[in-house]
Amino acid sequence: MLILIYKLKKEGDKYLLKITKNRLNKNFSAQAFTIVELLVVIVVIGILAAITIISYTGVLQKSRDSVRLSDISNVRKVLELYHAENGFYPSVGFDGGGYILSTLATPLAAYINSIPTDPSSPSRNYSYVRGPGDAYGILINYESKPQCKTGVNINAGWWGAGVPSC
Repeated sequence: MLILIYKLKKEGDKYLLKITKNRLNKNFSAQAFTIVELLVVIVVIGILAAITIISYTGVLQKSRDSVRLSDISNVRKVLELYHAENGFYPSVGFDGGGYILSTLATPLAAYINSIPTDPSSPSRNYSYVRGPGDAYGILINYESKPQCKTGVNINAGWWGAGVPSC
C-alpha cells in the first residue's frame, strides 16, 4: 500500500510543500475500532436515550397535571364568586347531569375570560355537575395519578363511588 506524506516547510518568507511517498510496511499498524466496540457504544447510547425519553415523558405528564390542578383551582374560585353574588352555582342544564366544563363560559363570562381546557388535548374535557341545593362537582382526569372529583357537597353517584375526592 502506498502512503503519501505531506509536509509544509518554511524557507525564509516562502512555504514549500514537500510530498514523499512511503510504502506501508508490515510493522505499521493502523489504529481503529472493532465492530464489536462500535456495537457496544451504540447499544449504550440507545439505552441512555430510552431512559431519557421515559423520564422526560413522566416530567411532561406531571407538568400537565400541575396545570390541570391550577386551572380547576381558578374555576373553583370563580364558581364561589358567582355563588356569593347570585346565591347559587351556575346551571348549564339539568341538575345532576354531567356537562363539559366549557359550557360554563356563558354564565361565568363576567367572572373569567375563558374556561380552561385540558392541557394535553382539547378533546379531553373536564366534567361539571350542578346538584340540587348548594352542590357542584368537577371531574379531573390526570395523567400521572388517578382521576378525582372536587367541588362542594359532591354526590357520590355523579361519577361513581370509586372516584375519590381531590
